[in-house]
Amino acid sequence: ASAEISRMKLENHKKFVQSIYDEHRIDSRYTFDTIRIDELNTQAVATAKGFCATINYNFGKDTAPILLLIQGAAGTGKTVLSNCVANNFLNTLWKDVVLSSYAEMKKNKTPSSTDTSFDKADKDAKWERFISVDLLIMDGLCQNREALTAFDRTVIPDLLRARRARDLPLVITTPLSPSEMHMHLGDEIFESIKEYSVLATSLFGQSRREPISFGGANFQ
Repeated sequence: ASAEISRMKLENHKKFVQSIYDEHRIDSRYTFDTIRIDELNTQAVATAKGFCATINYNFGKDTAPILLLIQGAAGTGKTVLSNCVANNFLNTLWKDVVLSSYAEMKKNKTPSSTDTSFDKADKDAKWERFISVDLLIMDGLCQNREALTAFDRTVIPDLLRARRARDLPLVITTPLSPSEMHMHLGDEIFESIKEYSVLATSLFGQSRREPISFGGANFQ
């Protein structure tokens, strides 16, 4: 009976993980075993692994939730590293994960004059998932170094505080350098981030993305 229960749990977990992959937000190809490591990302990969290990060790303990902050220029591997973290949570820690852009999160917090009651209910359900999922990965905050709007500066603290109240971890990726963050994010967001136990790391170097060839020239 014990073996059958274990088998059913494993089968149900596999189905759950596949349902996450079917959303096409998390790429199953990128794991800590498959990521290409070089001298410019070694420390960032190690920090991300440490984040996952610490979450597992601290689960259920009375400690501040951890926020992993991954900084790097476009193409340096922030999303790939985020996928490694997500796959570790799904397949090793058996925890639920949402990987989403901030733009997508904001869309589900923003009311629209054309929203039907179904639209509003759908947005509410998605927002509830953002604030309650085991791990939320906000990929690409200030992706183009754009200024945050006044609305952004209320939404992000709401999100951070809601997850902090539930003792839930968070990953944020951004191209902003550490020296730019306070100025771009503002006091309220910056202070909300400081309520977490923050692990910060940077990805260095040029873009790791495969170039596009056009007319004999390569474009990143």
